[in-house]
Amino acid sequence: MKIRLFAVVLVVWGNLLHRLIGDTAVLPGGSPQFVIAGAALVAVSLLAARALGLNASALGLTPGGVLRGIGIGVLAGGAVAVLAVAATRLAPLIVGVPLVYGPLVGVTGDRLALHIALFLPLGAVIPEEVAFRGTLLAGLHRQMGLRAAIVASALTFALWHGFVAIATVADSTLGQTPGWWVLGIAGAMVVLFFGGVIMAILRTITGSLATSIAAHWVFNAVILVGLWTDGAAS
Repeated sequence: MKIRLFAVVLVVWGNLLHRLIGDTAVLPGGSPQFVIAGAALVAVSLLAARALGLNASALGLTPGGVLRGIGIGVLAGGAVAVLAVAATRLAPLIVGVPLVYGPLVGVTGDRLALHIALFLPLGAVIPEEVAFRGTLLAGLHRQMGLRAAIVASALTFALWHGFVAIATVADSTLGQTPGWWVLGIAGAMVVLFFGGVIMAILRTITGSLATSIAAHWVFNAVILVGLWTDGAAS
C-alpha cells in the first residue's frame, strides 16, 4: 500500500510542479526553484525508500558497474533519440508543417548548453530517475514482480508528465495544427510510457541507476538539440 501511495504522490507532484514554478521549468529553462524542486524530489524518494526498507542495492545506488552502466545508457539513449529526431524531420510530410517547439525558437546556443549541462540533470533527470527507476521500481518489484513493476512504473512516469505533455504540444506547431493537438498529446504519452519501460529495463539489466540516468540525460539532450536546430532552420 505504501508504494502505491508513493506513486500517487509522484503523479500529483509532477502535474502541480510546473504550475507552481511556471516558466522556470519550460525547456530550456532552469532556475534555482527548478533545482530545489529536484533536490526535494530526491530527498522525498530516499525517505520513502527508507520507509519501505529498500537498501542501496535495491535502488541501484551501489558503485559496482557504474561505468559500464553509463556507457550502455549513453549508447541506448543516444540511439533512441537519433531515431526520434529523424522522425520529427518527417513532420512536414505527415502533418503538413515542420515540427517546431516555440520555447526553443531564438534560444542561444550558450543558454541551451547551460540548460543541458546543469538544469536538465539537476532539475529533471537525476530526481526523476531516483524516484521512478529507484524507489518506485524497487518497491513495485518487491510487491508485484519485475514485469508488472516495469509496466506500472512506466505508466506512473507517463502520468507524472501529463501536464507537461499538454503544455509541450500546445507550444509546438502541432498545437496550432487543426486535428493534431489531441493526437500529439496521445503520442507524447505513448512515447513517455515506452521511454519509462526502456529505462526501467536498462536499470534492471545493469543493476545500476547510473544506466537510466545516462540514457535519460542523453535522450533529452539530443531531442532538445534536434528541436533547436529545427527551430533555427524554420
